Amino acid sequence: MEWHFIIRFDQKDLHLKAERIYLSEQVERIKVMGKNRSIVLQSNRPLLRIKGLKNKRLDWKLIEGQMNNSHVLQAIILKLERLLKTATDLDV
Repeated sequence: MEWHFIIRFDQKDLHLKAERIYLSEQVERIKVMGKNRSIVLQSNRPLLRIKGLKNKRLDWKLIEGQMNNSHVLQAIILKLERLLKTATDLDV
């Protein structure tokens, strides 16, 4: 599964591409790529879905790469959660 999205930061649009690179019953890993860097984020979304905990907050971890700005990381995570929610709604 692959998504293209834009986040606004510091009066600039950041064009990013995200791709699910790993999925198990407990975790999923998503690689987010920009113009000159990439990061890998891991969440516990599959585990929460199996347990039926729709309203529980996802636990995100930065597995690979570096983010110097926590605000950009939060914006990326929020956008990914929205994209995953709509993709999940379409799958079900």
